[in-house]
Amino acid sequence: MKKLLVPTDFSQNAAVALDHAVDIANRFGSHITLVNSYHLASTATVMVSVEAMMREEAEAEMHTLVDRIRPLLNAGASVEGKVLRGEPVNTISRTATAGHYDLIVMSTQGATGLKEIFTGSTANGVIKNSGTPVLAIPCGFPFQPFQTIIFAVDESGLTSVEPMAPLLSLAKSYSAKVRVYHKDTGEDDAGIDPTIDMFLESVEHSFHYELDSERIHESLSSFAEDYQADMLCMIRRKRSFLERIFHHSATTREVFQIRIPILVLQDNEA
Repeated sequence: MKKLLVPTDFSQNAAVALDHAVDIANRFGSHITLVNSYHLASTATVMVSVEAMMREEAEAEMHTLVDRIRPLLNAGASVEGKVLRGEPVNTISRTATAGHYDLIVMSTQGATGLKEIFTGSTANGVIKNSGTPVLAIPCGFPFQPFQTIIFAVDESGLTSVEPMAPLLSLAKSYSAKVRVYHKDTGEDDAGIDPTIDMFLESVEHSFHYELDSERIHESLSSFAEDYQADMLCMIRRKRSFLERIFHHSATTREVFQIRIPILVLQDNEA
């Protein structure tokens, strides 16, 4: 957790995500890179002039933001700002990959983080293209220390402990309880793979098997509410639990009732 990438458009939503990043950075002595992207499709002369103005304005706002954040950092944490030309998803993804960042902390624009992650948003594009873990902060969600983390898993194991590093680091730093959620899907369901328990041995955790008849997304929402969770963690991989449970209902409002930060881990080898 030594390198955090925090996209910003200088909005209030982005400021909330930055509040989370600052707290994380102060716990780990992290270096925060704030990144703002600007882009105009046209290359006409008049547009070149407009683009230059956009960059100048963005650089001024970035300078102000960095000056505001720097005094809030401690324990060796630091911050820098970058203004880059390009479309947001590609710019963020490319920067995260090239810089070997440990975590992207970014805001979502809708009322819930889940909607942004599954419906073609910037957050969705970054998660799919960067291969870097993402902590997505829902619109208007105030910072609060993480105390209870829901780790939603299917019956698949993990290729190694490496994809779980952000979850383990955050759980330890915040002394958070990890509640492993698994929805039993029927007779062929193999339960929770033993690797999950093995990789979580360094943090306080418990296992919860949901056997009710609710659809998975409804059951997960209820579970998070019952345990007053303040983070939901999922794993992204090919045909993963993350995509599969929402595949058939991604356009329904019921899917998007979880209004807490969402940590998306990347199992890039799966």
